[in-house]
Amino acid sequence: MCKRFFLTFIVLILTFGPNVAEGRNESSLLPKPKGQYAIGTQKFFLTDSTRKESFIIRRKYRELYIKMWFPVEVSGELEYEYFLGDYPTEVVSGIFKAVGLDKELVNEIKSTTTNSVKGGLEPLGKDLFPVVIFNPGFYFGMADFYTSMAENLASHGFIVCSINHPYEQPYVEQSGKNAKMKKKKAQLAYLQLYLMENFRKLELETDEQIVAGTRLYLKKLSRFDKTVRRWTADNEAFIDYLHYVCNSDSASALFRRMDINNIGLMGQSIGGAVAGQVCLDNPDRIAAGINLDCFQFGDMIDKPLEVPFMLMETEHYEIWRMGNSVVYRNVADDFYKFTIKGAKHFIYSDAAILDLIEREEQIKMIGDVDGAEANALINSYILAFFSKYLQGNTDDTLFEAVDNEQYKFLKIK
Repeated sequence: MCKRFFLTFIVLILTFGPNVAEGRNESSLLPKPKGQYAIGTQKFFLTDSTRKESFIIRRKYRELYIKMWFPVEVSGELEYEYFLGDYPTEVVSGIFKAVGLDKELVNEIKSTTTNSVKGGLEPLGKDLFPVVIFNPGFYFGMADFYTSMAENLASHGFIVCSINHPYEQPYVEQSGKNAKMKKKKAQLAYLQLYLMENFRKLELETDEQIVAGTRLYLKKLSRFDKTVRRWTADNEAFIDYLHYVCNSDSASALFRRMDINNIGLMGQSIGGAVAGQVCLDNPDRIAAGINLDCFQFGDMIDKPLEVPFMLMETEHYEIWRMGNSVVYRNVADDFYKFTIKGAKHFIYSDAAILDLIEREEQIKMIGDVDGAEANALINSYILAFFSKYLQGNTDDTLFEAVDNEQYKFLKIK
């Protein structure tokens, strides 16, 4: 196992003046985490020496960029990270220009800071903290675009590890020089989606038609399916690494604080389908998982899911909702379904709380909902779920059935 990985740590070095607070940044654009812990971050590159990269001309071993948020003890004068500080303005504005995020506005957003303290901080105390592995979305996904979720979990005693997947997300740092891509294969998946939904009429009235349509959807969107399997392998490589390094005498203080017997998986968009597939394939190593608004690609339609799971959806994409009603029939453990009414796909991201975006443009991303309220609600359910299944919290108050104007929550099994 030790021969599988090459590891490069890079300390986040950011330059700006200090803010004074006790682990909370009063000037942050992001919501204040509600937990008791201050938050530190660290990033590193992990190379899986068992797999060659298929997207580039000069093939090299598959390299993953991991960013971690974790509990730290702080005092006195603190400096905080910039929001989206790891991502070039041109990349962010290029991705979201259709919803009004030009370079000027992106620079304004990036000039704000998060609640995460910068610097080479040691993790808090000697306690072990459960691990939540997060997978950002496909092509639009950036680790830092989900900072409010990561910070809230870390403030409550979790170590959050976000895996960025190279060449299928907008910008992923590399430890060395970037390699030249063969072609933009990642975008071909959207072509399959377009052809499927514009030139293939699906009859979805009876249960039999919905099941048949779901299977056809899985078959025709083969590139998304391959992405899910590639990212699943990325997650398994990282989990293998955690089991190796956390049991090593030479492990750093941060890895020694990881409770690898309590690992949760979570992701948004295609990252959510990856969370489901990793849970399906690794029930002995994963304690619980959450899919944030994605159709469940992969094998779950024919195999039982044997870990607790929560599907968190919006109402904007009916074919995904109908397909998931078929796929998730195979859940064999506790299963919950949460739906934000009237919301759109990016409600499960920091787009929900970026008030610098014009309201008309924000609605295109998150729907005509109160973003701040939805963000708080989403974070409360994510925290309650992982607290129950990773920390052993016995308070089930939030797990009672709800159906109101804002959202619906139901325990299916």
